[in-house]
Amino acid sequence: MGLLSRAAIQRRIADGSLLIDPPPLAGDYDSDSVDVHLGNKVYEWLQPATGTTLTISLHKKQQQFSYREFAKTYLREVPVDNSGIITLRPHTFYLADLRQHTTLPSDLAMHIQGKSSLARLGVLVHLTAPHAHAGWKGRLALEIYNLGPFNIELTPEIVIGQLTFWKVEEPESQPDETPKQFDNQQTARGEN
Repeated sequence: MGLLSRAAIQRRIADGSLLIDPPPLAGDYDSDSVDVHLGNKVYEWLQPATGTTLTISLHKKQQQFSYREFAKTYLREVPVDNSGIITLRPHTFYLADLRQHTTLPSDLAMHIQGKSSLARLGVLVHLTAPHAHAGWKGRLALEIYNLGPFNIELTPEIVIGQLTFWKVEEPESQPDETPKQFDNQQTARGEN
């Protein structure tokens, strides 16, 4: 499994086997990655009412937890100010939509990584889920945490991370048809 270079990524986009929509601009490429941009929506979890605790039982098989249903109730959109700025408060977790929609072929996997310019300020772009499997398609959800002591102001379209692509050895000859929880998602709420 090898990391694709800029030229290899550009070739795969040009031949249509790797789809990124909207397509990267010339300035979005680095030697082995493609910059991606913050979408129009950032979300945060609502706090339970004062004095209450909410428990999510992920271990109970009979009561399947539905992330989409839970997000409809407890995930709210962070409002932008009059200038279109979204403020990330210190020590707060957010979910955000990525602007780009990606479709991977069966022989490429993808990782999203943060940019060092944000990381040095304490902003994480993904917590534990940087990997998209070969054949995946959808809009990645960003799992953003502001670890720093400062308010961080962002606007939609700002460069928020970078994608790297990995060649998969011995790719599956038949795509896995088992539905995955976030296949084809369009928002961080998991909506299609």
